[in-house]
Amino acid sequence: MNHQEAKDILLSLLPVDEVNLAKTEVFRLSWVGMGYNLVSEYTGYDHDYVRKSGSQLWKSLGDALGQQVTKRNFRQLLEQKLAEKSENQLAQLEPPGGALIFSSPLYIERSADEARAYNEICRPGSVLRIRGPRGLGKSSLMLRVLDHAESEGYQRVVIDFQQADSSILNDLEKLLKWICLQICHQLSLESDIEKHWNPLTGSKLSCSQFIQQEVLAKSDAPVVLVINELNQVFDYENISRDFLPLLRSWFEEAKHSEQMQKLRQILVYSTEVYVQLDLNLSPFNVGLAVDLTPFTQEQIAQLGRAYGFNWRADGMSGNPVSVLHSAFSGHPYLTQLTLYTLASDNQGFMDSPLEKLKTTLDTVDHPGSAYNDFLNQLLADLKTNVNAVAGFRKIHSKDKPALKPIESYQLEKLGLLRLNQGVAEPINPRVSKYLLDNL
Repeated sequence: MNHQEAKDILLSLLPVDEVNLAKTEVFRLSWVGMGYNLVSEYTGYDHDYVRKSGSQLWKSLGDALGQQVTKRNFRQLLEQKLAEKSENQLAQLEPPGGALIFSSPLYIERSADEARAYNEICRPGSVLRIRGPRGLGKSSLMLRVLDHAESEGYQRVVIDFQQADSSILNDLEKLLKWICLQICHQLSLESDIEKHWNPLTGSKLSCSQFIQQEVLAKSDAPVVLVINELNQVFDYENISRDFLPLLRSWFEEAKHSEQMQKLRQILVYSTEVYVQLDLNLSPFNVGLAVDLTPFTQEQIAQLGRAYGFNWRADGMSGNPVSVLHSAFSGHPYLTQLTLYTLASDNQGFMDSPLEKLKTTLDTVDHPGSAYNDFLNQLLADLKTNVNAVAGFRKIHSKDKPALKPIESYQLEKLGLLRLNQGVAEPINPRVSKYLLDNL
């Protein structure tokens, strides 16, 4: 236990004005069994001053714990107390995976655009675009925006393209009818879609008129339409060329239609569409874009505090925050998973946090580790995509040949590549090593 770790433990139990340098050193060195004589010799403090500081410290700890604390029993009592505190704190934190509930202290806001998203959804006819690979927090932000919209009295509809069969995603008419059916079901509206479908006007216009006449006209409040995992349709080029411009047309129509102004869109996707669209037809250059980014070291420190770790983002390479940031390049899910794993380890909670962290990170590629599910799913997704595999090997080769556009697209979608001013950069060094070892 170093000085800072000892001070952090004391500050978790005592007011700051009761924790000075001398008491911290008495605590730290008494923990490893030093008597007052050795503490005095080691620190240079007068023996009587050390004894007096120790006496005051044990009394303060006794008051905090509600029982008598002495130099002989303080370690046993604190181990028990801090273990209980760790268990209680962990019980209040949901395990990693999936969207974080609105009240979760684990949600870390990363940009001003995230704050602006709450205002954007209140704008008539608005389009909010939430973009980021798996595990960066798209669903968590979406839920927060929806919660804000509901507090404004808006209705909500969430269309998840992961629930659509490939036969639906590959047929424009089926897809639009499926969306209309989902809207009706979630808003408890009439679902006789066929009588509103006119083959002479086509599927897109029929869908638009149905939404206007049967949904928006019958609602006194705005309707927030979420299309989650929009990228699922990107693989169907012929559908994307028709469906994506339809979303843009609803945004444009809202400029002169009071009815369409009630419609607010939230588009959630992992990467931009590979299909080339006319800029005037694309929904990806209108509204507000929120590109979710990895955590900075400051944000990792903030998340760490939610798990009870009083780490500082001081930029030093040996700091736990720096070590964790370097391991996963700030990937939100993997960072949270690591912190949850550390917080779950009540055995050795008094050990050096840095050593515990390094030990945990050394298990990333071990069978049965906490990281297995995420890594194996990512590996399976990579293996089934020949363009992603080819691109992944390129960015990790010595000569680093240029990527084809389709390779960049597929790697970005998987969260294995970041485009920095047009230059492809691999991310997550430990994840990349695992994938390379198992391809």
